[in-house]
Amino acid sequence: MSNLGWYQWITTASKKVGGPLNLLAIFGGSCLAVGGTVGSVITNKYRDIKDKKELKTLGTYSVKKDAEIKKIKLVLKTGDQIAILAADDDSILIVKNGDKDNPYFVSADFLMGCSDYKGK
Repeated sequence: MSNLGWYQWITTASKKVGGPLNLLAIFGGSCLAVGGTVGSVITNKYRDIKDKKELKTLGTYSVKKDAEIKKIKLVLKTGDQIAILAADDDSILIVKNGDKDNPYFVSADFLMGCSDYKGK
């Protein structure tokens, strides 16, 4: 290339594809396609790693009586398994097995009333 460098390359490439707007459209479309593909692959890998990761729990308990908290859309049915991730006074962080909307914060009284959880 001459001393014009990138300017010469850009003008030559623009002429080959029918003008600078077409060149920008090609670059933009290529970036979107590559970015979307890479983003999708990264997202899927993250979900796979997250799903395989075992959570450290303070215990796993069975639900003995149907219970519901409508405000947070938590429905526990008899036989469901729940795992406690953290507990602090009356607030308990639980994970319901097989639920996509995990985790949930519930009170200790609620949990003792519907499961075999007996408290700290």
